[in-house]
Amino acid sequence: MREKAFAGGKEARSYGLLGFTWDISLALEHAHNAILIVDKTGVIVLANRAASELLGWAGHDLAGRFMGDVAPGFWEDLRKVLVTGEAQIGRKILTGSTTIANNLTPIFKTGQIVGAVSIFQDISEYERMASQLVSYKKLSEELDAIIDSSFDGLWICDGEGRVIRINRASERINGIHASQVLGKTMSEIVAEGLIDRSVTLEVLRSGTTVSMIQRLKDGKEILVTGNPVTDENGEIKLVVVNERDISGLNQLRDQLQETRALAKRYRSELLSMQLREAIRSQLVIRSPCMERVLEAALRVARVDSTVLIRGESGVGKSVFAKLIHRMSCRGEGPFIRVDCGAIPESLIESELFGYEGGAFTGARLHGKPGYFELAHGGTLFLDEVGELPKLVQVKLLRFLEDHEVVRVGGARPKKVDVRVIAATHRDLGRMVQEGTFRSDLFFRLNVVPLVIPPLRERTEEIPALVDHFLKLFNARYSTSKVIARTVVDRLCAYPFPGNIRELANLIEQLVVLTPGNKVDLGDLPSHVRDGPHLFHGPRTEDDWNLQRAIENLERHLIREALRAFGSQRKASIHLGVNQSTLARKAKKYGIRVDRV
Repeated sequence: MREKAFAGGKEARSYGLLGFTWDISLALEHAHNAILIVDKTGVIVLANRAASELLGWAGHDLAGRFMGDVAPGFWEDLRKVLVTGEAQIGRKILTGSTTIANNLTPIFKTGQIVGAVSIFQDISEYERMASQLVSYKKLSEELDAIIDSSFDGLWICDGEGRVIRINRASERINGIHASQVLGKTMSEIVAEGLIDRSVTLEVLRSGTTVSMIQRLKDGKEILVTGNPVTDENGEIKLVVVNERDISGLNQLRDQLQETRALAKRYRSELLSMQLREAIRSQLVIRSPCMERVLEAALRVARVDSTVLIRGESGVGKSVFAKLIHRMSCRGEGPFIRVDCGAIPESLIESELFGYEGGAFTGARLHGKPGYFELAHGGTLFLDEVGELPKLVQVKLLRFLEDHEVVRVGGARPKKVDVRVIAATHRDLGRMVQEGTFRSDLFFRLNVVPLVIPPLRERTEEIPALVDHFLKLFNARYSTSKVIARTVVDRLCAYPFPGNIRELANLIEQLVVLTPGNKVDLGDLPSHVRDGPHLFHGPRTEDDWNLQRAIENLERHLIREALRAFGSQRKASIHLGVNQSTLARKAKKYGIRVDRV
């Protein structure tokens, strides 16, 4: 976060976001050049007085403002620097009558872009002075050089259509020497058969700009445009004709299109590779099964097919849904997440598909768009899609087939461009057999299945996940807790029924509640510490005691059953023992239903 210590050039600022401490107020306030620093999100963290004045914000503190709001003309270049990490030197920006020279440089920290610095100044006066110092002779020489170096042919004729100048490109295009046409009128040149008709004569006749196709004596066609130059009386004194070989133009156009397509493909592939690596660095993946899931998600992101993500609660289904959206061509569009199990059945249809005004009691006068319409151009993530009622399943199927929605109370379908990603922890195949989920909808959703394995099937990721969440919560709560290796071994042996969500909550609990800086086995909750770790992973000396192992397993199963079923009667049925036996063992182990 930014600690304010710089204002009006008399204080200093500490910019924690960039990792630097600045105490340069005096230098900044007296600097002639404007200096401005933004973080990687485009928020201004520092701007001197010259920058505020030159941007039209004199007397304002720009720190904390979004660069795109303060100076929209600067933002596009700054955004490119923040994305590519490449400096842009000597960029000219025209703001009204002022020309600004801007040097943009990225700021790196530990190899990552954390912001950018912009140093700029008004060069309008310099440019005006420079243009006044150019002599007529220099201008004339440069004009001759420009005319002769032009790829396009140039003909200059007087008010009578007589040729007074052609350039080297015209000699090449027409296969002639200047001496063959200089001093001749265009009527004479047409009569000689060099060209079939003259644009110069048409300009003299009409008094306006004329374009046409001319055919040369060798059969070549050229595109010519004639422009009149008039004197103070409005009389034509010169006709300037520009010509180009169309065959060369067509070839150049094809090459340009091919080059642009190739550059676009390379740029797209490069950005995709960079984004993939960035995503890999953000995700904690250490197991082959999750590598396969990630590769499948990245592949399916390239297409627009419907995806069904399956997995237990807490495995990260929403993370992969966001990943697919971000890596797709819809990444700049909206990502709307809908928890299908959290919306009342009576409202879910209107929430998803919207409603017309007066469709039901309490409806808005002008109606309301649904989530499908809000996600237009992006992705709609239907989490826990197995909770949808049958009526809504029918409308969802209709949308997947026709990409049209009909609002509640409406009659006209509306086309909506939305990609659907669905997720569920339930067995939809069994629900289809039981008749609680439509088979046709299941097949429509299951175009690209993506199954995320539970954490207990990828225990090799637990140490990395523990380290990830420990750093996260240490930073959040300003602590420096460390976790003993024995604790990590126990966590690797714990089955984590709540998957990654449970692991994250557990690490946060340990960071907050552990009194010292080191988390030991004794700091773990009893159901984790005494759980069925004896059958997995490294063992301590006590773990080899058979009687103690049996008691620990029995204690764990009783606690988990009471937590899952809420009463001794229900728990005893699932454990296969009498309720009195369960009560006796719970008392033996000090387990109470209200505390599990």
